[in-house]
Amino acid sequence: MTPNQDPAFPGPGKVTRISPESRPRPDAAWTVYDDVFMQLRDRGWVKGVTRRGDAMCLVAAIDAAVGVDDPLTGTTAAKLARAGRVGAHLRDIIGVRNLAAWSDDPSRTLEEVLQLLSEASVAFPED
Repeated sequence: MTPNQDPAFPGPGKVTRISPESRPRPDAAWTVYDDVFMQLRDRGWVKGVTRRGDAMCLVAAIDAAVGVDDPLTGTTAAKLARAGRVGAHLRDIIGVRNLAAWSDDPSRTLEEVLQLLSEASVAFPED
């Protein structure tokens, strides 16, 4: 069975959800990576597209977590810089240049994305 046939491997635009009871890291200091985790938990994760309904890709979840498109406060240089720094830290951990391509890989699982966020929250707790 190929990843495109296996329901565990969502294709472009298919939404993957996790249990609403899931928590990023119980009993740990909260970071922006936990906010990204919560965006994906609450809205769902997609790959191959930026958004599908409320669900979003990893990069869009980063933007949402730092408030890039917040209609009340608007997009600021500080928010864009923070989103860029968060993305750079994630890319450093996995050793890739393109975070969206990594996340959109047909074999990528939500569990791998969440594991990356967990590792980043430990490696970069100041974010």
